[in-house]
Amino acid sequence: MTMDPLLAAAVAALDVTDEPRALTTHHTHAWRAGRWKIKSTADPAAAVLLLHEARAVRLLHAQGLHPAHAEHGRVGDGIWTAVEFLPGVDLWQWCAPGRAPDPPPDFAPRLLTVAHRAFTALEHLNGAGWRHGDLQPWNILIGPTDEPVFVDHEYTHHPDLLPPAAPYRGGMDHATTPGVAQRLLHSAPDTHIRLTPADERHALAAALRWAWTGTTPQTTRDVGPGVTLDDLLEDIATGRHHVSLAQARPWPAPELEALIAHATSAPD
Repeated sequence: MTMDPLLAAAVAALDVTDEPRALTTHHTHAWRAGRWKIKSTADPAAAVLLLHEARAVRLLHAQGLHPAHAEHGRVGDGIWTAVEFLPGVDLWQWCAPGRAPDPPPDFAPRLLTVAHRAFTALEHLNGAGWRHGDLQPWNILIGPTDEPVFVDHEYTHHPDLLPPAAPYRGGMDHATTPGVAQRLLHSAPDTHIRLTPADERHALAAALRWAWTGTTPQTTRDVGPGVTLDDLLEDIATGRHHVSLAQARPWPAPELEALIAHATSAPD
């Protein structure tokens, strides 16, 4: 079978000898090859996001803020990017045993450790001028030693990066914090939303709550029939469909709940 030209270029540039394989059965332009996760596209809009992520990861790695390195290249109008593969599972999957009423005995202390480590990592990231821009349970990788790593940097911004091609208007809908929702509702579609460290801390706390409880952190509704994106943002901004953590939690965890409450009660 003939290899995709962009994939072939990436494999050659990276000196990979292993046979590339699709990341999942649903991926047609994303592969695992050796120690790399490779993506490719000939679509200009998708290329902008892929290149932005690769450049962000390279700079983060150079600053000692991310364990993975990244590379990228071009073939004609197409581009490929490669980010080093990191072992672990996303926070959502990692928390699955803890969503039961009777979790494993070591789960609660491990989750609290992960939470503290994640907030420390975020403080270092924000302190160096970075904003991740899309903190959610699927963008936080938990490694074999319970070390959290923030991944998927399509929306990451930093003064030393080229400005994003489009204004930042938030990440995943349900990961939007109340303060950001307010700004989205009261600004034009071409307005760049500037995130603060408090916005990011709130988003991280909400991601931890989401993964632990299994329920969306700000509203019970989803965009769909009868619910627009503006409706969802209004839910988040006003708290009109918010379920308290005391109601959503699978079991009491006073220290974790206090940590989440502190981060989500600070002005964002």
